[in-house]
Amino acid sequence: MGAAVMSATKRHGAVRLDFTSAPRAWVRPNRITKAFGVFSGLLVWALAGLQNAHGAEVLGDPLQGAVTGPRPRGTAQVQETRPKHFPHRIWAACDFEGHTPDYAWFGPPETNHIPRYPGNTTALGVGAQPYQNFSALMTGINPVPGPRMGKVNQLYLRYFLRGATEATFQHFSLTSEDNNHIRVSGLTEGRWSEVTMNFTRDGQRNDGTPGVPFKEGERMDDLKIFVGKPDDGKRYDLVIDDVIFFATDPDLPPEPEPFPNRVLFLAAFDTGATAAEKAKYWPGEFELVTRDLPDGSYWNAARAGPQRNAKGKWLRLQIAPPRPVGAHTKLRFRYHLTGASQMTVQIFDLTDNDNRHIRLRNLKPGAWQTVYLDFSQDARRNDGRDTPFAAGHLVDDLFFFVQPEGDREVDLLIDEVVLFDAGKLQGKEP
Repeated sequence: MGAAVMSATKRHGAVRLDFTSAPRAWVRPNRITKAFGVFSGLLVWALAGLQNAHGAEVLGDPLQGAVTGPRPRGTAQVQETRPKHFPHRIWAACDFEGHTPDYAWFGPPETNHIPRYPGNTTALGVGAQPYQNFSALMTGINPVPGPRMGKVNQLYLRYFLRGATEATFQHFSLTSEDNNHIRVSGLTEGRWSEVTMNFTRDGQRNDGTPGVPFKEGERMDDLKIFVGKPDDGKRYDLVIDDVIFFATDPDLPPEPEPFPNRVLFLAAFDTGATAAEKAKYWPGEFELVTRDLPDGSYWNAARAGPQRNAKGKWLRLQIAPPRPVGAHTKLRFRYHLTGASQMTVQIFDLTDNDNRHIRLRNLKPGAWQTVYLDFSQDARRNDGRDTPFAAGHLVDDLFFFVQPEGDREVDLLIDEVVLFDAGKLQGKEP
């Protein structure tokens, strides 16, 4: 439960399936990308199914079991709506509750037609109708500066679709400089629904290169979703919400936490390591470490610095713009700690104008550990008052404090920070 209050109470802490280069130019006109004609691209896509149907590699899905028989890449039927377990890694997420520098939106914010649950106020509409001469409509996002993918890479989102039961989902690899797509059929029409797709299993590179399209460490760029054909005389509508790109590791056991209802804030520190990028994409007070990290690290991590007028160290992550929490607010993060066995984690509740804190004890030193904290149930306000951390409360800062034990030098690294509205057990989905 929340215990002693640390001294700092705040205000020190305040389908690229376009098959042409045109869509890249539409996003960033000055970017030179891989280009090939519409006809040749469609031919490659058509032939990809023949290649896979005649002996291309067939993968087993670590989440669904082995695939029996050929499974053509580039197409998939809806099989999974919401995953059971919290991902081992979330490498990009956008809930559209605040427009941040690290996510471009390929559509307007939608505040009327949204999935209704506590704390949710905004979704994303359609950015182009039609989208050049390729599709009837398009929407999507562009996470920057190129988050890194994991081992088994998947995409979850909520959607409202009208006029069709299939759509093409594609996202771009900065590493291979090519789009990867899945044409998904069996989508629900006319009501808010959920879908999860497996790009490691089902994705197909647009240039026809066989094999697994995304590998661990590859950097992602934009996601685009295409529906219908231009001038086909049909009326379409698409709204999306709560986009989560995530990775599972088949060598690890599933996480005990259910899949999140919504991701409010994400800090994985995988890219954006220059001083200018850190200030833009990872605002706060910490050192971004890119080398000489301990065993078990990913690419980068955040290191706590000396606390002002105190003996310990601290780390602050700014949540800008402030985000509304949901009905059940939790925090997941990885830490590597030496020289201490306790830590205080707190979040600033802008609505109540006070921090809410949780004190951790008996922490394992010298190895990366994953922690889930329940701020709705276990946190305490720093001023001692007892008020609920209700859905819709705005938050704008996360803090991590450690104090050395005796004369030992304390060192704290933080990574894979996910502030989220907790999901429910399977069969009790929101």
